[in-house]
Amino acid sequence: MGKMRKIGVIGSGSMGQALISGWTESGSSVVAVVRDVAKYQHLEKSLGIEVTGDRKALVDCDVVVIAIKPQIIKEILHEFQPFIADNAMVISVAVGITTEFIGKCFPQTVEIVKAMPNTPSQIHMGVTCISGGEKCSENSVAVAIELLSSVGEVFVVPESQQAAVGALSGSGPAYLFFLAEYLQQGAEQLGLGADLADQLIRATLRGSAELLAQSELAAADLRRQVTSPGGTTQAAMEVLDSRGVDQAIGAALAAGVNRSSELGKS
Repeated sequence: MGKMRKIGVIGSGSMGQALISGWTESGSSVVAVVRDVAKYQHLEKSLGIEVTGDRKALVDCDVVVIAIKPQIIKEILHEFQPFIADNAMVISVAVGITTEFIGKCFPQTVEIVKAMPNTPSQIHMGVTCISGGEKCSENSVAVAIELLSSVGEVFVVPESQQAAVGALSGSGPAYLFFLAEYLQQGAEQLGLGADLADQLIRATLRGSAELLAQSELAAADLRRQVTSPGGTTQAAMEVLDSRGVDQAIGAALAAGVNRSSELGKS
């Protein structure tokens, strides 16, 4: 990473910690401002950062990252206003919270970026979609791309698409874990041992995901490669089709978009 930046992170849940780990490895100085210092004190050693309950620590930060739940943001974000430096860059990873809302809380800066990382950021294989606020400079968007690239791939999207990409890449890992969970359950019902089933599922999903990532073929084409006419896979796919799994996935994505909108309004 080019310039040495001081980054202040408000909140340090799993997503905050994933981002922090990427930034500290890139040489940035990070301070986490949290309500429960004792709970997160261990991060000082494990991630090499400063953990404090003192909001004044944000005053010297070039970049401030909002990594607290959207419900809490509505209640407390304005309390941080006196501690955000003029023209500081603010990155929010809160679902449903708009750059416009953050701008009203922090009128001293227009350098506001909304970001939607996903949980594979924990192993630096994340996907993050970012959007600059209405008056945000191109330079700040470039800085956000640089910072978030430390935990995976970054895509710039219009803010109007954030709810949709959140439902897709933000919630997407849960779809895979849901599949793994019920493959495990089904495998055990077929008589496979739990440990063997677990290993087979992890290895199969990992290899399949990597094949999809590396292949020039569409997912539908790769699925057809596995599905020999009259074979075992076709029998399985016919059950999924008859149960309307395709429609369920579409409805699930739409529900995620609707919930994002509700969180922004509540």
